Amino acid sequence: MILGMDTMGAALWDLYENQKVKGLITPMRQTLSKLEKSGQADHRWFNAMGELAVHDKNHSVAARFFRQAMDEKPMPEYELNLGNALFYAGDFQGAKTRLGAYLQKYPGDVHGLIDLANCHLKLLELDKVKDLCNAGLGQKAAKAPLWNCLGQVSFLEGNHGQAWDYFDKAYAEAPEYTDALFNRGNTAYRLGRIEEALRDFSLCVRKDENYEAALLNMAIVRLERGDFAEGKVNVGRVLKLNPDNVEARHVLGRLCLAGKEFRGARDAFHDTLKYDENHVPTLLALAKLHIQEAEQEEAGAVLKRLLAKKSMSPEETLATLTLMMEMGENVRCVQYLQALDDRALDPPLRKILVLGLWKTGKTKDAIRQLESVLSSEGETAGTLTLLGRMLVQSGAEPLAESRYQKALEMDPAAQGAAFELARIFMGRNEGQKAITVLERLLLSLPGDPDCFYNLACCHARNRNFDDSLHYLKQALENGFQDIDKINADEDLTYIRQLKEYNQLAGETGLI
Repeated sequence: MILGMDTMGAALWDLYENQKVKGLITPMRQTLSKLEKSGQADHRWFNAMGELAVHDKNHSVAARFFRQAMDEKPMPEYELNLGNALFYAGDFQGAKTRLGAYLQKYPGDVHGLIDLANCHLKLLELDKVKDLCNAGLGQKAAKAPLWNCLGQVSFLEGNHGQAWDYFDKAYAEAPEYTDALFNRGNTAYRLGRIEEALRDFSLCVRKDENYEAALLNMAIVRLERGDFAEGKVNVGRVLKLNPDNVEARHVLGRLCLAGKEFRGARDAFHDTLKYDENHVPTLLALAKLHIQEAEQEEAGAVLKRLLAKKSMSPEETLATLTLMMEMGENVRCVQYLQALDDRALDPPLRKILVLGLWKTGKTKDAIRQLESVLSSEGETAGTLTLLGRMLVQSGAEPLAESRYQKALEMDPAAQGAAFELARIFMGRNEGQKAITVLERLLLSLPGDPDCFYNLACCHARNRNFDDSLHYLKQALENGFQDIDKINADEDLTYIRQLKEYNQLAGETGLI
């Protein structure tokens, strides 16, 4: 007997459902094709095609199919599927609208509530997220995703301790919930608990050997721990899963660079740029490598390429200009920063402009810019010290002295301010004042070799030779290594003629 059309359609749908339970994607497609040819492409067919598109991660196509399914028959599951497809397609506003309408009709659906909370999370509407999650927790169902969502809110708010607690609750509620475990690992990393972070990422991979993000984070943690070989193994697994992963290639370069495999680092960075020629972290890392290898021309070319970009963040711009300053390209840095809108100069960038102006001899302009920094972010020991140096260069030594004094009041461990103030006192033959400044610094920085060395010089100029030898020995024992400076320093001229110095020099390897 030949099956009728309706009976054949029912049989095909039964076959499809059986294949779906078993996860047989190719047979599912074939069955849906037969259903279409048999004229059975109804709302179920559109929904099924949408589910297959979701499986292929083609979420825009999935949304179109789910919308067609709803046009045929507005069923709750189709509306929920449409909201989720819009979310994963990146249309968070559209997903929020659709899921909000769904939740009004089905307020007891925790799944829809969680999905809507995630939309608000993506749109950074954090209070809405908290309200939804707390409402969901009151229903005493599906707590793990809700704890996880609240953890992400705390993370975004910078409360990493609370975020860790939420993620920990989510994972304890549902140990199969690897996203919560992954988030807990990320939060532990932010809290500086890298061993815990590594354990969590490793557990993610044990639960899902193809967890790409966890493998990459393991590599980053191993980079920080100095486990370069193990980190490269992790990166290798990521690239096997996803050969186009740009971040993995960049991390591979960093692992090679940290392990002093400079050729390997260079190759990895160039390889990364083949996949993304504008990958800023890689361009910065490559510039640093060129500077380290004394390849000034190549480093300059990379940095100029970066400065020509129009989409760098302030942090990336700061890193680029810092490297330019390191190369001595002070004029270029000043020109670049002066060409920016003044409103784009945040305090860190303005400090680079200050240094550039100062190093190019434009001290008055540098002081004016530094005063702008002081008015915007307040006085700090660092900015006061920098201002003091500029004032000395401008001949305003008394003003500089007051800035150094204030810097030390704000931070007794401000080494630069103490050294500059001591230099002023020594220049005025007020040796005891200089010694007092350095002795106070030593209380905040016990064992500081530079402070010991400066005390040795001050005592030598005050003709306290025993004290000078004592502090010189302390400097050497605590790691002072500039032997050429010791052998050429005019302050130590008389000390170097003493037999005690020759004995010390023999013991410490100075001669």
